[in-house]
Amino acid sequence: MIELYLEFYSSGGEEDGTLEIPIETYVVLVVCKYLRQPEVGRDLQISFVQSKTIVEERRRDSITVKLTNFPALFHKTGHWPPAAKYCQLPTLLDNTLIVSGLCGICRRITKAHLECSPLTNPKQILGFKGNTLLAPAEISMWTKFCEVDIEKCVRDVLQLEDTTIADLPEDIGKLESHLAQPLKAHNIYKLINKVKNVKVSSNQEFQQLDSADSRFDFHENHKFAEGYEKTLADVIVFACMNLIRKRVQHPNLATKLPLLNAWYERVQKDDDGELLQVCEQFQPSVTPLPLDGIAVDVPATFSLYKSDTKKLNLLGEKILTTNQSEVLGILEKVERLKLDIGSVPNDREENLFDWGAVPVDAKPEGGKLPAKRLAKKQHQLECLANEVIALATPGDVIVDFCSGTGHLGILLAQLLPECTIYLLENKEESQQLAMERVVRLGLTNVMYFQCNLDYFTARFDVGVSLHACGVATDIVLEKCFEHRARFVSCPCCYGKLYEFDRIRYPRSEVFQRSELLLKEYLCIAHCADQTHDLESSRTNVAKSQQGFFCMDVIDKDRALRAEEFGYSVVVKRLRPENCTPKNRVLVGVLEE
Repeated sequence: MIELYLEFYSSGGEEDGTLEIPIETYVVLVVCKYLRQPEVGRDLQISFVQSKTIVEERRRDSITVKLTNFPALFHKTGHWPPAAKYCQLPTLLDNTLIVSGLCGICRRITKAHLECSPLTNPKQILGFKGNTLLAPAEISMWTKFCEVDIEKCVRDVLQLEDTTIADLPEDIGKLESHLAQPLKAHNIYKLINKVKNVKVSSNQEFQQLDSADSRFDFHENHKFAEGYEKTLADVIVFACMNLIRKRVQHPNLATKLPLLNAWYERVQKDDDGELLQVCEQFQPSVTPLPLDGIAVDVPATFSLYKSDTKKLNLLGEKILTTNQSEVLGILEKVERLKLDIGSVPNDREENLFDWGAVPVDAKPEGGKLPAKRLAKKQHQLECLANEVIALATPGDVIVDFCSGTGHLGILLAQLLPECTIYLLENKEESQQLAMERVVRLGLTNVMYFQCNLDYFTARFDVGVSLHACGVATDIVLEKCFEHRARFVSCPCCYGKLYEFDRIRYPRSEVFQRSELLLKEYLCIAHCADQTHDLESSRTNVAKSQQGFFCMDVIDKDRALRAEEFGYSVVVKRLRPENCTPKNRVLVGVLEE
């Protein structure tokens, strides 16, 4: 049975049947009710967990719904079941897998629906090859829109004060502009052949179609959020837009947002109004605004499929450059800090474990790596495994952050049977491969977390990460500081550092008090990616040596940040040093 944990604020009691809930809970309930399978109460156990949120903070952006004949369990504040404490709600538990994040949860429920439904699903609700909302919100603008942005739009609209003109959130305008973009599809010619009853397999053949009836309008056929057919994304966005339309009931809404209005009506009619009926069954309490008009900014061209350029985050600057004279000037500022910047070689002469006793599925060979990468990956794994073995004690919970297909975490689970290993990875496919390896090994000390780093809230004792990309390393370290956990972290992709609300650069007070500007700090990070094998004849040795020094600068800042929390930190180099260009590892323990 799948266990689903949803947040609620207050309850009107069993007789009343009303429940005050956040938007995310409402969306998941709509998806569950709309799919009907897995059957709630039999295959899907829903538990409502009361939030600790202060009343004044929540009232303005919550809704009250009515649950009729909806079997569920209720847990008051302070009496949460253990599985609800691992991650940010909503959370789903399926055996040893915990999923957090609205889109990941809705995908899991939908996949369960497809598995237990006696009929095949002609609507392809998970899209082409089941890829709808598969990419994590951290790397996909579209998943982020469905998981975060559209829910924020609902909250913003619910919090609008009584006014004559309502300014709608900019993301609503972006959705309108997105729907104006031409249709994109992986199997576009197959779709054209199906819709227009023609036979084309290339753009040249398509251009030769001379009949007006056989022409395919790529704009007109962008019928649903992701393309030509309705998917899970439409269900999620529709549930949110339904609340917005209840709040903003002005005729100008259809005039200002014609494509969004047409999409809404199309989704509503697609299944004879069943999705709308599901939304109405919950009787969401939304008070209409008395309005004379609305205002919304619709970008001329905008696609939610484009990569998120905001991650550059350079205060209006476009691209970082590494003009050598500028770099030298920036590094002079670093030298004036009078810090001991550098890393120490790995002096461990022998491994703390025997590779010969490790099963194949716990070795790099078991993770489907190309043969040419196996030796270097093995060196990376043994260096980090040695550090973790030296730090760990029986009973420890060890989290392999950004675990991928589980190379490091599975090896640790094999070597440390008295410890519990959490594999935390936001990519569904990678987590599935890791699960298959663990099953083949027969390991029983592994749990899986499919979620973004930010969503993970569980207690742990040791945090490890091998090549967590860019800012992910700093998020991992902050998680370790929060839980007073020891850490072994090998950073990667220094040039992909960017600021957001919880992570600012520089990290430490020492660097923050320095002359370094944010742009200059990120320039150092950019140079840190200019590292290559010093033994290769094609390597620019001077540039690479500068890159390695820049890595040490960034990692010194990270180490100083950790020391502010009472840690003793050593920055080591992997052995052999050419097993990866990103060969630094931070090892931190709390000082006694």
